[in-house]
Amino acid sequence: GGSTSNMIIMDSTGQIIGRSYGTGTNPWLIGRDECVNKIKQLSDECKQKAGLSQDQQLQILGMSISGTESQSTQDEIMGKLHDRFPNLSKSYYMCNDTFGSLATGFEAGIVLISGTGSNCLLINSDGSTRNCGGWGHELGDHGSGFWIARKAITTVYYHWDNFELSEHDIGKVDDKNDILPYFYTKFEKGFVAKFCTLLANVANDGDALACAIFREAGYSLGRHVAAVSPFIEKPLLEQDNGVAILCVGSVWNSWNLLRAGFMQGIHSTTESQKLITGFQLATLKESCAVGAAILAVKDKKDKLPVDCSKNVDIFFKHTF
Repeated sequence: GGSTSNMIIMDSTGQIIGRSYGTGTNPWLIGRDECVNKIKQLSDECKQKAGLSQDQQLQILGMSISGTESQSTQDEIMGKLHDRFPNLSKSYYMCNDTFGSLATGFEAGIVLISGTGSNCLLINSDGSTRNCGGWGHELGDHGSGFWIARKAITTVYYHWDNFELSEHDIGKVDDKNDILPYFYTKFEKGFVAKFCTLLANVANDGDALACAIFREAGYSLGRHVAAVSPFIEKPLLEQDNGVAILCVGSVWNSWNLLRAGFMQGIHSTTESQKLITGFQLATLKESCAVGAAILAVKDKKDKLPVDCSKNVDIFFKHTF
């Protein structure tokens, strides 16, 4: 992701024998060369934790990384790994983080990411897909941690300027210039997004402005699902528990603040976007690196013996 990354090593029985953790690997944020460096660092640490020699070559390295939607990006990163570290892995597989996340818990459904950034991807059982969002903080990221933080900050600035008055109390800030460096000379998307955690705390304490922003974020996330709903295959719509929506990212820890807006956003749209009659929301109990491994092995026409139902926690169900 944009803020954190992790790696696992699995053996042929599907057992995890090593784990490693690091900072974000999104190549749009850190560059492709640095992305490659961090993948190698994660691999070295993971081998050490697994008790493997650094000379041990992996059979296949599956990577599920945000910002790798385009084939050209994937090809360049995998090419750099092969050229710079020829003994790292015999082969490679790469997809963006939405694919790996969903594969960790379900064979088909919707993955809705709201962490530093946001993205929504529908994957049908026949492999067809439909995407909404994932265009980064300059063009989208609606309902994400960064979006929530920026929304709060711009609300205050607009109120100060008498440009757009807030209907809620904005509190008191000593110097409105102090925050500017963090959006310009010291800009770091993940750092700004961390402000979302503080906003969640004050929202849970009843702050009206923070509550309104989270409600709007929930609406945006619901709209992501509504946007892809006309492309959901019939079997997924007719599942007993409704469409499976996998919720990934720390913003979902504030579901109590998002819920009202989400319920409005997912169903208050055009008739063509009201196909979902029921849905279940789930979070991962295991790293989406598991999904990356599953997809990598599947790409080689093989299968890992992993029970994906054990990797998810269903936290909300609803029928319209």
